[in-house]
Amino acid sequence: MSNPVETVGPVARRALAATLSLLIAVLAGCDSTSPTAPTAQPSPPRASPPHPALFGIRSDTLGWIVIDVQGYVLYRYDGDSAAPSRAVCVDECVAGWLPVPATDPVRVEGIDRQLIGSVLRPDGGYQLTLAGWPLYGYRGDRMPGDTFGHGLDGRWFAVTPVGTRAGPSPGTLPAAAAKLR
Repeated sequence: MSNPVETVGPVARRALAATLSLLIAVLAGCDSTSPTAPTAQPSPPRASPPHPALFGIRSDTLGWIVIDVQGYVLYRYDGDSAAPSRAVCVDECVAGWLPVPATDPVRVEGIDRQLIGSVLRPDGGYQLTLAGWPLYGYRGDRMPGDTFGHGLDGRWFAVTPVGTRAGPSPGTLPAAAAKLR
């Protein structure tokens, strides 16, 4: 088999040289000390999708659960209430628990659309609810399918497609089963 470098003809070499020259010229014009140079901003680890989506799926360890469009497990907090809907996770609480914003339209699969609603949060935003329970993501879940928030503080639980706590109870969940993978 011939060496790919040796098979490049003179026309291809000139095109490559011209492309590299152009790239070098462009990069040389990007002076990082220039006052108009853009600065990179750190992106959040889990950006909210433009339109929320909820999916009811079956987990081997927890039974039926709800995930978002990115595959992250959603949770309910027993300190909130479902009737009437009320979200009490604010201030420091939202540093670890991410309220699912309520926007239209909401894509729903495997969940009765009649159970989907929203609640006005104390901070003025609207949060998506399921059977009245405000929904949250957990910042400690590093990858889609993680369930590290299930059973935390005995008050945070993965939510089912009907709004109840997912099972099994956290005390019977082996540490290795905190991943759905």
